[in-house]
Amino acid sequence: HVDPQVREICRQHNIEDRLMKKLNDALMRRETFEDDLVTVREKLAQPRPDVGVLIRQLEQGSFVSKGSMPRDILVLVDRYTLDDRATHRLVESMRKRKDTMKEDLKQLDVRLASAERPSGLLMTLLQGLDLNGEL
Repeated sequence: HVDPQVREICRQHNIEDRLMKKLNDALMRRETFEDDLVTVREKLAQPRPDVGVLIRQLEQGSFVSKGSMPRDILVLVDRYTLDDRATHRLVESMRKRKDTMKEDLKQLDVRLASAERPSGLLMTLLQGLDLNGEL
């Protein structure tokens, strides 16, 4: 059985039945179905969405919906209109740094404020943060 909302999204984006079933199954196994559905809809509306990547992220638990994001992270994502890759990377990095997350986000905010391409700069900054704990 496929949820009617999932069926509708897949119909709108010409997603084949096999992938529709996989997407539905992956969404149904999560506790954040409604939030995830909103985010899936947004991601599929972007140019060249990859439903396979979305399904894999849902199955592996690495899918990030705006509803499941800590508020401090969401503020940064919205303020700098971060792309999906940068948002995903930010959430992953902050998960590993719960103790210093608030301070890390403050420092990132200062650095991103003058950036021409915030998503690109963020990826570079997070690489340093993940490797040696410094921005």
